Amino acid sequence: METSTTRRGFLGAAGAIAAGAFASRVSAAPFARAVGPGANAFVSRPDLNPPPVTISTPARGTSAGFLFLAPYDISASAAVPGKYGPMILDENGQLVWYLPTRALTAMDFKVQKYRGQPVLTWYEGDVLSGYGGRYHIYDNTYHEVAKVSAGNGFSGDLHEFVITSRGTALIAIYGQVTANLSSVGGSAAGQLVIGIVQEIDIPTGKVLFQWSSYDHVPVTESNMTQVTSFGNVDYFHLNAIAVDLDGDLLISSRHTSCVYKVDRKTGAIKWRLGGNRSDFQFMPGAAFNYQHDVRRHADGTLTIFDNGASAPGQTVEPFTRPIRLSLDMNAMTATLVKEYLPAAPRVSWAMGNVQQLPDGGVCVGWGTDGAFTEFDSTGGVRFDASLTDGSISYRTFRSPWKAKPTGHPAVAITPNPNGTQTVYASWNGATEVDAWQVRGGAHPGALKTLRTVPRTGFETAIVIPRTSGHVVAAALGVSGKQLGVSAPVPV
Repeated sequence: METSTTRRGFLGAAGAIAAGAFASRVSAAPFARAVGPGANAFVSRPDLNPPPVTISTPARGTSAGFLFLAPYDISASAAVPGKYGPMILDENGQLVWYLPTRALTAMDFKVQKYRGQPVLTWYEGDVLSGYGGRYHIYDNTYHEVAKVSAGNGFSGDLHEFVITSRGTALIAIYGQVTANLSSVGGSAAGQLVIGIVQEIDIPTGKVLFQWSSYDHVPVTESNMTQVTSFGNVDYFHLNAIAVDLDGDLLISSRHTSCVYKVDRKTGAIKWRLGGNRSDFQFMPGAAFNYQHDVRRHADGTLTIFDNGASAPGQTVEPFTRPIRLSLDMNAMTATLVKEYLPAAPRVSWAMGNVQQLPDGGVCVGWGTDGAFTEFDSTGGVRFDASLTDGSISYRTFRSPWKAKPTGHPAVAITPNPNGTQTVYASWNGATEVDAWQVRGGAHPGALKTLRTVPRTGFETAIVIPRTSGHVVAAALGVSGKQLGVSAPVPV
């Protein structure tokens, strides 16, 4: 089996997706300096310039937590260093944390649990040159605590990274084999792109389980058997792996339009939902095509991001549908429970997700459409926004998150025409800051409070009387508790 196929070849076969970097990093160094007015998004952090967000439906009655996405430019021929990366937003579209990647692209940014603690996870890999991404796990101080790579000579893929209740990682892999494709009109020695699932012990990197579509799913199940310009056939296109309620796996294949129930011990397929060999009969409105992000929930229902409104030449539905299905295992029927539709229909030809929220609502990331929506349990829209600059996010999530970065808050000071000064204060990633307090004085060791104001987004501007000597900005939490203080800035 070949494992050295480049990502460029896979992109041609798969219809384009992106990935990101695996350089070792910790939180960015704190800034503390006086600056003049600039054109950057933040005066205190001119190195951060995240993509803007447009809110079309303001948040009302939303689930608790922040929004997690990883924007990137799908139209770019290569990643733009420093422009995109993992990003946390509040429901007003205000930045909470941002980690610009360098020459690579981050994907599938979300909160998971590792060793009983909430962590941030994502995939990074180079999308155009030699293929081989990794998966990162960061703690609530924004430091990396673990890194996961594919085993058995394979390279990881962007589509899935799930930390299981066993403390293992389920990852997606794309491989390539030489195969007889004459059954679908191809070469007797054609190049076939296959989907591989690995379960990996995170501390040791040992592969505990491996499943390959090549061993279980014939090419005749595929809807996509044409040879690409790169000379291969991406017949399966693995894009989601989930643990079912009984511990077995649910594996989603975009190009067979099918969800496979797979025995986690033997690898045998127990049933197929969808595709040309479906074991289920679909009731009206329940059928899907080219789907993403299949997940089972405690009530037995499945959520699916139905990409039937797919790329040109593949369209089988007029618009994209996040849906919920119920499965009757006796009658072997699939019934539509709910569609989650915005006021204006959207078309996402790839990517996307449907996240179940604790209160019965869902958070939907619209993939290539670049938007994200939160629906209540009845299907009503309670928040809707999009990335203004045309960038997209593979998936979008809402989750609770509490974090305190190491290092100091950032501060910058600018003079005003009327003789006052404006102090700009921020702390990238801090989630518990309620207010900012500015202190000043002739010596750093003898500073007095000049002004205290509520926090107003990622960066808070505080106007103070003209001051000489030194100034600091202190981040205050509940009951005025000091959480952190900037380095002194001479003025």
